[in-house]
Amino acid sequence: MEDANEMLAQQQQELERIRNKRVRHTNTEGIRKILNVAFLAIALTGVVLYFMYPDKHLLGMIVIGIGMVVKIVEFFIRIML
Repeated sequence: MEDANEMLAQQQQELERIRNKRVRHTNTEGIRKILNVAFLAIALTGVVLYFMYPDKHLLGMIVIGIGMVVKIVEFFIRIML
């Protein structure tokens, strides 16, 4: 009987841990969405600069690089939190 109670307590602790993890992820969803939209806008701007203006290749690559940094930040927020 004690073994069953211990197993039930362990299962409840695991369930609580999973619920807490889900709640923590929902707190960062808004930040991640904003960073994703920013990444898309920055990347699109960089691509337009790169292809539409032949003399602006370096600027286009720099803007795309900034977009990549924003995406990496979003990635780490998703993984770490």
